[in-house]
Amino acid sequence: MSPSSNDRAPMDDPLGPNALDFWVGRWLVAWAGGGHGTNTVRRILDDRVIEESFDGHEGGNSFLGRSLSVRNVTDGRWRQTWVNSSGVYLDFVGVELDGSIAFEREAMRDGVALTQRMVWQDVTPDMFLWQWQRSEDAGTSWEVIWEINYRRA
Repeated sequence: MSPSSNDRAPMDDPLGPNALDFWVGRWLVAWAGGGHGTNTVRRILDDRVIEESFDGHEGGNSFLGRSLSVRNVTDGRWRQTWVNSSGVYLDFVGVELDGSIAFEREAMRDGVALTQRMVWQDVTPDMFLWQWQRSEDAGTSWEVIWEINYRRA
């Protein structure tokens, strides 16, 4: 009998093919200011692609987003494409951070070079903390822009 995704031991390769297994499932999400919603994450396309469907609400506003993440067979790196209901398109590359996967990208904002990243922290089978962070000093220091609490539905 193989272990379920909830019973897995830490991975030897945090950027390997199972790096995002912890994320697969249906999640209830909440953030400061009363924001809440759901995030449904599943494997598609012969289990090689991770598809995310985010549905968030704060006040009277909705925020919908989708991502596709794949471990590129050409270079072995995780890549993610994110789009949302406000017309944003972002592209990320998987990086190792403290023994886990994170997604990172370079960007420009008002003429300033930024590094942006998504980080999963305190991961357990039924909950974790997700953070959107940015650095204006090439990763020496990080500012948390958005923090979401995830709880398995």
